[in-house]
Amino acid sequence: MLVRGQEPYNNCSNAIEICPNTTFSLNNINANATVCANCEDDFTFCFSGVNSIWMEFTTNDLGGNVAFDFSNLVFENLAGQGNALQAAIIEATVPCVSSSYSLISNCVANGTGNFTLNANGLAPNTTYYVVVNGAMGATDPAEASFDVFLNGPGVDRNPNFSIGTNSTTICTGNTVVFNAYTQFCDDQSVFSWFVNGVLVGQTLDSSFVYSGLSNNDVVTAEVSCFTQCRDTLQSNSVTFTVMDFLVDAGPDFTIQNGQSVQLQGQTTETDITWTPSYNMSDPNAISPVVNPNETTTYFLTVDNGTCSISDEVTVFVEEGLEIPNTFSPNGDGINDTWDILGIENFPDCSIQIFTRWGQIVYQATGYSKEKRWDGRSKSGKELASGAYYYVINLRDDAYEQPIKGTVSLIR
Repeated sequence: MLVRGQEPYNNCSNAIEICPNTTFSLNNINANATVCANCEDDFTFCFSGVNSIWMEFTTNDLGGNVAFDFSNLVFENLAGQGNALQAAIIEATVPCVSSSYSLISNCVANGTGNFTLNANGLAPNTTYYVVVNGAMGATDPAEASFDVFLNGPGVDRNPNFSIGTNSTTICTGNTVVFNAYTQFCDDQSVFSWFVNGVLVGQTLDSSFVYSGLSNNDVVTAEVSCFTQCRDTLQSNSVTFTVMDFLVDAGPDFTIQNGQSVQLQGQTTETDITWTPSYNMSDPNAISPVVNPNETTTYFLTVDNGTCSISDEVTVFVEEGLEIPNTFSPNGDGINDTWDILGIENFPDCSIQIFTRWGQIVYQATGYSKEKRWDGRSKSGKELASGAYYYVINLRDDAYEQPIKGTVSLIR
């Protein structure tokens, strides 16, 4: 034989919270009473507490009428037991202290089938109690299982939750600000935000900022309301149209200082702007020629009248030649040759050295390590200290003019 123990809600201090518009299956089997002066079961309405159980509910922000329905009563029907339930809704200004009780509903003393407790004009945001007792039989009070259902304008919540944004048609890469709107949602939790069902963020306030949406992405949100009888709400869904078109600034380039390069942008639209526009042939052409004097990132921005999309390309500028204006071929192993940094990038270059009277003293095609000028003439004679003139022809399309200057030979 299965013996059922007492339910926790056998005591007023453990009264079970009844949520509105939700069916609860309860029982008073093996329930007892706590009867002493001013104890929880020290009351007499249309019945007295004998084997009572306790429920509680809290009204909404407006208060009003409530109905507490009992149904599906199934009695134990053991020998000597009663076969009816007794029930009432009470207000307790001091919880579970009987001297503070007042009856605020009809009082049922002989509930053998479905019945309803009705209480009208209840105060808002107030907790009330429902006490249920088994009617006494020949020797024992009734014990039964039953369902309860709480409803009515005094407890109906009807919270509302929705989300919105300024526009559901955006450009690729745009940042979108969402706003959440709640009504009749007390004690709300954090807002959880989802894109295509995947959690992407949580916020304490009602605003959420997000970027990276794709075409046909669906954004929803979730929030919970009420400390008691928690209610989780799902928002409406917002579907996005994300406009996109080809904008490609092209590959990066590496050039020598002084060189030019043609950018290789691509787009399907016609409203084109490159920035920055200095040292650029045409900032409104898709493939302008640029001649930066330092490493520069260029931005290609294209506008189709609704969306503006940008892409970037970097032109890396390597320093060109570093031509020293002095060297000292004195045999000390330091600065004994005229070393031109970067000249190895121009293997076909032509270099000529002249005296101040125009006599050529050195000439080379290509300027490898073995060919570096050591301060000697073409015949191998050491030249005197002084200023010498050079002409360097790099033989490169980016350097149309020869490079000219002077170098001081010091002994």
